[in-house]
Amino acid sequence: MAGLWPRIGGGNARKRCADALYRGLMAAALSPEPYESGVVADDLEHRMQMVTIHAALLAWQLPKRPEPALKALPDLLHARVMDGFDAAMREMGVGDASIARKVRGLAEHYYGLGGAVVTALEGDAAALEGALEEILCRNGVAGPEGSAALAAHFAALAGRFREQGSDAFLEGNAPWEPYPATSRPSVAKASGAS
Repeated sequence: MAGLWPRIGGGNARKRCADALYRGLMAAALSPEPYESGVVADDLEHRMQMVTIHAALLAWQLPKRPEPALKALPDLLHARVMDGFDAAMREMGVGDASIARKVRGLAEHYYGLGGAVVTALEGDAAALEGALEEILCRNGVAGPEGSAALAAHFAALAGRFREQGSDAFLEGNAPWEPYPATSRPSVAKASGAS
């Protein structure tokens, strides 16, 4: 464990770790399965909501770790996500005159939805899927027909995050699984399966 401190200890090492975790959360949030299956609408708003929920999983789990370096990463991740939202808006042609207002609105939704997800994750584990399903429906992330499956996916990811050792997070790796992740290994989608 002591060998990891030089890699994560300095500002550049923390930034590299946060960037690696960010790349993983973006790959997981933007993986095509929930969009292609119709569970989540394939548009910018819903993709940003999926990024928010994936970021909330990291923001919930990293501060629970004993390593000070991991406790500091959520702020770097939040900044990276906001920079990504800003870049996406600019790519869509949003001009400088209105970008601040639009990004402010995105930030309010990001922290509101993310906070609701973290509150659910901190609550009763037995009620987690129901709480997540209610959040997904209330925020329009998924409709009633897909919200239960998506909630089960995020609950399964939360279980994997709880079980993941700190070393993997320190190396910039989080236990993302493609949709639909389940808490029952016998029904988990096999890697490379179609």
